[in-house]
Amino acid sequence: MKIGIFDSGIGGLTVFRQLMKKLPNNDYVYLGDTARLPYGIKSRKTVVEYSIKNTQFLINKGCDLIVIACNTASAFAYDILRKKFNVPIFNVIDSGVFAVKDSGVQNIGVIATPSTIDSKTYTNRLKKVKNIKKIISKQCPIFVPIVEEGLKSKGYIDQIISENLNIFKKNKIDGLILGCTHYPILKGKIKKFLGPNVKIFDSSVEIAKTIKIQLGLTKKNKNLKKEVYLTDGSKYFKTALRSMFNNVNFNIKIIDIR
Repeated sequence: MKIGIFDSGIGGLTVFRQLMKKLPNNDYVYLGDTARLPYGIKSRKTVVEYSIKNTQFLINKGCDLIVIACNTASAFAYDILRKKFNVPIFNVIDSGVFAVKDSGVQNIGVIATPSTIDSKTYTNRLKKVKNIKKIISKQCPIFVPIVEEGLKSKGYIDQIISENLNIFKKNKIDGLILGCTHYPILKGKIKKFLGPNVKIFDSSVEIAKTIKIQLGLTKKNKNLKKEVYLTDGSKYFKTALRSMFNNVNFNIKIIDIR
């Protein structure tokens, strides 16, 4: 099976990495729409338009299954893509909410980009979870450029995390959804700030679990292909790719799908 993954940039690599860990016997095509990032501050209409083009590109590459590795695209475009394309399509939001259901968490926080938060997709779906008593959502757009520019090791990042996440400490949450696939790259720092009693729900981990359950065991294949495409050059993307995949040398191709 060939699995297609798309995101606006580096964030979706967290999903790509988890899928390769849990489902190694598949071909993969990753599309990072770096020419048009970030999606998290754009309108619904624009994100839907980009998502349709991204999905069509992946299907044209022979993908049998599509993963929307972007929370904003998942919120705005998932239902439209399912109706338009005749392939299985998965989104990161449903997997994250599903993980919360059996966790015992009662006071849940959600951090995401402005467009994802404004869509209220997480809030509306979490309200249906029985044990949830409180939902606190916070826009954290600054986290995306921190990841895209490879700045997570800078000393000032801890202060930025503190300023953005202090509201969750004040409200004594016991769970936090990382509602953007860029955020798992900052997971260690986020966990350190919130403390060991706050359960972190990583959408990249949860969607990989969901797809593994759906697909079951896959046959081993010696001639596996991993294709990576970007819509624009990115200084940090290649560094992040090699770091996250233990120095595997991917061939990155720049393409134009606009």
